[in-house]
Amino acid sequence: MIHLFFIFSGFLLSQSSILSINGFGETNNYQNLASCGAGDIELLSTSIGVGNPSGIATIWQNRNTSLRISNQLQRLSISSLNTIRNNIDLLSVSFPISNYKVFQIAINPEQWSQYSIHEILSSEVIEFNNNNHLYETRYYGRGGYSNFSTTFSQKINEKFSFGISLKNYFGNKFQSDSTYIYDVSMDYNGEQLVNLNSLIVTNTTFNYHGYGLRIDGIYYKDKIDIGISYSYSGPFNIKQKKYFTNNLIQSDELKHTISNLNRQFIIGFKNKINKKFGILAEFKLKKWENIDNEFLTLKSQNYDQKKISIGSYYHFLNIDNKFFDSVTIRFGSYYKTYELISTTHVKDFAITFGSGFRYNNRLNSIDLNLIYGHRFFDLYDVQGEKYIDLIIGIEVGEKWFKRKTVKELK
Repeated sequence: MIHLFFIFSGFLLSQSSILSINGFGETNNYQNLASCGAGDIELLSTSIGVGNPSGIATIWQNRNTSLRISNQLQRLSISSLNTIRNNIDLLSVSFPISNYKVFQIAINPEQWSQYSIHEILSSEVIEFNNNNHLYETRYYGRGGYSNFSTTFSQKINEKFSFGISLKNYFGNKFQSDSTYIYDVSMDYNGEQLVNLNSLIVTNTTFNYHGYGLRIDGIYYKDKIDIGISYSYSGPFNIKQKKYFTNNLIQSDELKHTISNLNRQFIIGFKNKINKKFGILAEFKLKKWENIDNEFLTLKSQNYDQKKISIGSYYHFLNIDNKFFDSVTIRFGSYYKTYELISTTHVKDFAITFGSGFRYNNRLNSIDLNLIYGHRFFDLYDVQGEKYIDLIIGIEVGEKWFKRKTVKELK
């Protein structure tokens, strides 16, 4: 098998895992600020009286205008190589419309690809026009698409709440494939001489644009919350243009429309043992449509994903102090499998920890989460990846749109 060597350079190549060279890159996961410390739960909330921005049927709980930012620092280890990733996963603003209705706008990177791969010089000599040649290839790519969403969330009654989100995908990607061709000859001592003959470069630009829909619902019964979510991405449009031989020749623009890019289903369970302590479990299934290889990163499809998460939380309440409201400790784990074909599997196991500090009458919060994970695979002669993620979430709340009661007006 051809050996692939990944060249990492910190923030310049900010995302260079095996998953990054999938067809549309690697998914940016951590959009929930707090709950990723509890097994990376996406559907339900682990905070007191505040919703989870990725669990759209929970954000009706946000009674004030809230600005939320989630930032991730990752240390990724592949064999003896290490790289650092730093990026914002989510920026959202929610506005209360009435007591139990909230409108939210958010933007987050959806898929991102960043890689630089250098194949070693081939050992097989190719004869052409009575000349001997060797070759080597190099691949570079960077880009992806983001998601701008508008969401409406409402509590219908004491038993049920729902959320609906409309998504607009947009982005670009640049890809460069280079082939170095060498002449092979012998000197007068019989030693092999290798000299560069030519360089063939194909640069490709991609433009992405598409739409998506997500619907969530949560059923409340006593101390039990049961949530379900379904999302759909499509139509999704790709425009592609190639530039050959150092940009001297251009191809016609190709257009490709995918009616159903991917589908995602989540079901979650939350048991509030008491006012302070609770446990959660969640199952997620995401399936990708098979796409024409011409429009994919290194002609590789995205992996279908299955994920099982379990988590817990404990609130330390401080009722007497008006400034300091609570501290929440979270713990959990998740197990993911990525599968493309029967012979291609990636297994991902992680342990998660988190803590959150909420203050100023629950208006503001700071959340810190740590995830230690290990991906198991055997691809391109690389066995496994280890990663440590530090996720920092900040929420700033204001009372701009909070409705005042008659008593407060007086």
